[in-house]
Amino acid sequence: MSRRRPTWPDLPEHVRIQIEERLGACVVDWTSHDSGYSPGPALTLVTPTDRVFVKAADVAAHPVAAMLHRREAEVASVLPADLPTPALRWVLDDDQWVVVGFDAVNGRPPNVPWVDEEVRAVARLVDVLAGVEAPELRPLDADGSFNGWEKLAGGESPELDSYDPWAIRNLDRLARIEQTWTEAAAGTTLVHGDLRGDNVLLSDGEALAIDWPYASRGAAFCDLVGWLPSLRLEGGPDPEEMLRSTAVGRSADPEAVTTYAVALAGYFVHVSLLPELPGIPHLRAFQRAQGEVCLDWLRVRLGG
Repeated sequence: MSRRRPTWPDLPEHVRIQIEERLGACVVDWTSHDSGYSPGPALTLVTPTDRVFVKAADVAAHPVAAMLHRREAEVASVLPADLPTPALRWVLDDDQWVVVGFDAVNGRPPNVPWVDEEVRAVARLVDVLAGVEAPELRPLDADGSFNGWEKLAGGESPELDSYDPWAIRNLDRLARIEQTWTEAAAGTTLVHGDLRGDNVLLSDGEALAIDWPYASRGAAFCDLVGWLPSLRLEGGPDPEEMLRSTAVGRSADPEAVTTYAVALAGYFVHVSLLPELPGIPHLRAFQRAQGEVCLDWLRVRLGG
């Protein structure tokens, strides 16, 4: 994905002044991080004595991004101190702009296509997260977004015929399985909820999770299953191989994994057929590509 985010000079002067007040010093250098799907700036800011990562959203122009930044700040404030993730420094929210500041990490995203060593590093992270009890967070199904097959079975999107015919032949079956996903994915484990390559940093051979606005509590296997479609799409191993090669995958209930994968597929397929979101280029195409990987995976697990 190629894009350019707004940079430090693009921010309004009053926002820059408020950020420097939080930093306690003037910004002498900056680096823009143009990956990801949110529309606002994502910057490493350098002062004479410090480095801080910040991301920002214009509330009027990008209300969804602003909401997600607020949500991430709330989550970050209750995450365990020893979690492998950059620590929250501060929040700036003046009702016009939302800016969150985190420790800057000397790290980088995984290579695409994935290489074995980096797959193993993120797999270790997944196993670590699977052993963390969730703090006071909402349950995984709180926003009710995993009902894509139900909506498609109800005729909400006729474009489903642009997908593999297997999905249409099995639509009612998938909708029935999807109905039980909340029970399958229930639990008390901390779930990142959006774990994929662009939400991970590699540092000294280990992986750190970043971007936590979708954090919740659920089953230990949810982050693994959620990661596998994008991993496969970006040249990584087959989902079944990853289930066998991780501790959390081997210990997960196979039926629960299948049910959650069905719900995940329904989400990707359904939202990929919705109109593009302003300011977030390439998102629908990425969701469609993950939906297609999910369907290939479900044909293995469900047959038919």
